[in-house]
Amino acid sequence: MEVQPGTPTRAIAVIGDSRVDGMGSTPGTDRRWTDVLARRPAARGGQALCVVNQGISGNRMLTDGIGTAALARFDRDVLATPGLGHVVIAVGNDLVFSFAPRTEESAGFLSMFPGSPVGVDDIVAAHLQLAARARAHGVKVHAVTIAPYGGSEMYSAEGEKAREQVNAWIRTSGAFDGVLDFDAVWRDPAEPTRIRGDLHMGDSLHGSDAGCAALAESVDLSLFD
Repeated sequence: MEVQPGTPTRAIAVIGDSRVDGMGSTPGTDRRWTDVLARRPAARGGQALCVVNQGISGNRMLTDGIGTAALARFDRDVLATPGLGHVVIAVGNDLVFSFAPRTEESAGFLSMFPGSPVGVDDIVAAHLQLAARARAHGVKVHAVTIAPYGGSEMYSAEGEKAREQVNAWIRTSGAFDGVLDFDAVWRDPAEPTRIRGDLHMGDSLHGSDAGCAALAESVDLSLFD
């Protein structure tokens, strides 16, 4: 649904997977991290910001599966957003699924995600392509670090190494106008490969209401000025 705002408004479009889509938050209560983030600028006054959630559970950047891949749907779902000022890239499933252990328990789920496994270089290239396309459209682009998922059935040591490499690149490459370090917000100081127990829904993968709120409250609103 599109509405005509009564005051100058800038849109933030977030493209992502289940952690953006809101899996783990209470359904129907607008407690996804994007919902909480959208309420914060209104509370401080100033220019209105609307946050457009373009998360699809199971979505990937490079390969179709559950939903069209982020690279392919970017123009339609993100760049076509009226009043677009900022893009946030928050897709981590490519690495999670590529390195997930293939067991009897996970085989059925992983069969929904066809295509060849991808590595760190592939994820970096995909981020750079999305960033270039966003800037060509005249908007700023921000990247989200991939949060921990140790303890989930998708976890592997190889996947963890790849996650750490991608996160290090996101933080230090200078490729983005801003970084939302959700890994730092969620990771357990005692076990950095895992989400803090009070911030996930019980699956060690998706945030609870408290976890979503913690992500939203960590975002520096000055990034969107």
